[in-house]
Amino acid sequence: MARRIAIPVRSFGSEVGIPGVSEIAGWLRGVRGEEADLMTYRLGRSLDGQEGVAVPAAGGVFYGERVSGAFTGMVDGTLVEEPGIDPAAVAADARFIRKIRKDAWFSLPAPHMLGFRDGYMGDEEEFCETIAGLYARLAREMRDAGAQGHVLVADEADAIELEVLASRKVLFFPRNPAAFDIELLLEYQGDLILPAGDLSRAPDLMERFRVRRLVLLDAGAEDLAAATAFLDPDMLEAGGYCEVACPDYWKDLVGRAFIPR
Repeated sequence: MARRIAIPVRSFGSEVGIPGVSEIAGWLRGVRGEEADLMTYRLGRSLDGQEGVAVPAAGGVFYGERVSGAFTGMVDGTLVEEPGIDPAAVAADARFIRKIRKDAWFSLPAPHMLGFRDGYMGDEEEFCETIAGLYARLAREMRDAGAQGHVLVADEADAIELEVLASRKVLFFPRNPAAFDIELLLEYQGDLILPAGDLSRAPDLMERFRVRRLVLLDAGAEDLAAATAFLDPDMLEAGGYCEVACPDYWKDLVGRAFIPR
């Protein structure tokens, strides 16, 4: 077999639906004595099939339900009194996932995707900064409990969120890069995330911004090999975000994440 260069695979999360009653009941019997509920189950299931993934991630947009519940001062998604957080549930999730995969990140929706509204502060910019700051506190609590980092799944590039949250331990994932302001994202984040089919955009973006890593979504060996025409393989990752049939999805992605030589 010809020598080849393996390219690490990074997960940006997996969507998990609501299980049947019998399925969750059997699972709960096996975790008696632990802090566990339906969301805990879904988090664990989101790691299914990620055994060969170099940077696994538990969760996805579905985890926004738990994150929303960690904010205090809210009624039906509207801030009505002094805002705060109760990190107990998300910290318990981080401890649970650490037992499964010590190297796992968490994937959750970015703040703007939760649909929070201001009925208390009276200043939209201050409200957005406050929510982003509370997100940062939640992320720290989860990292203190064992989470390795956070993926924030985003539908839009929000300058306030990027300013407050983007870091080496908090990575914004543009769910639809074609409709996303990638240039604004790269002002705050050194990871360029593109669908493999949009590889032609990478050289210009890498010339104009300080990019430390290119992550190609759903890439095959030919896509990864083409990228090495303008960057070193150690700057390259294959990325994925699974919405259906996740065990096979990750297995297939890992199987083609290499550069033939």
